Amino acid sequence: MRFFSFLLIPLLFISIVGCIGTDPEITIDTTPSFTDAQRIVVISFIAEDEEAQELSRRVSGNLAERFNLIMKDKEWVFDISEKVRPVGEKIEELGLTPNDVYADPALAAKVGQALDADIIITGMVSKPKLERKDYNQLLMRQGRQTGISGTSTYITTRQRSTIKTRVKVIDVATSNLLYSNRIRLSLKYWFAYQTQASGQVVFKEPVEMLADLGNHLPRRILYILYPSDLQKEPEDKVLLKPDIVLKGTGGIMEFN
Repeated sequence: MRFFSFLLIPLLFISIVGCIGTDPEITIDTTPSFTDAQRIVVISFIAEDEEAQELSRRVSGNLAERFNLIMKDKEWVFDISEKVRPVGEKIEELGLTPNDVYADPALAAKVGQALDADIIITGMVSKPKLERKDYNQLLMRQGRQTGISGTSTYITTRQRSTIKTRVKVIDVATSNLLYSNRIRLSLKYWFAYQTQASGQVVFKEPVEMLADLGNHLPRRILYILYPSDLQKEPEDKVLLKPDIVLKGTGGIMEFN
């Protein structure tokens, strides 16, 4: 019995260490301070999935441009195009990849030192989830149409795109994480149409939904990292909804 107990102890220890090692990320949700920083580098975000690669580059580029417009007293360094890549070229010169920099704050600080920066911002974009749901509940339009009130019957459809991004802010001098957390965004589109006209509805194409994510996700990230004097960017946002009032058995339809 003692022999088996002796064998179980190291196995238990290995299991515990293995469980600890499977948690690769540290969560720090305190708003980072950019007050003392003069030069800030935004590295092109990486993607968890191949389908999100183009979107990840668009998100980081738009984020850097928005930061540059709002915090004009700082110097912002980021890749502008395939030909103008001061950050990407420096990472390659050091024999690193954006994935290396994202995974290791010390390597991020190394890139920051090479670019004479005070802060590094990097991130990883998840695969976006695009959904469509048709609601068959019959709704009556409220108001007066051609002299008759509430005689038009409608049904609704909701499209939704959801994405998560982990953003990291690293202090170059200390290699410490100033911020590391997942930021979520959900964009919704509502359509209302009469049952006989369902074939005439023009829904959002995936390319349009991805373009909206590339536009609104940087706003959401910027609001989280630098909320002062900025319009609130909610986690759930309705971009399109009908401009008519519809009522069902549960009352007035709320498009949210």
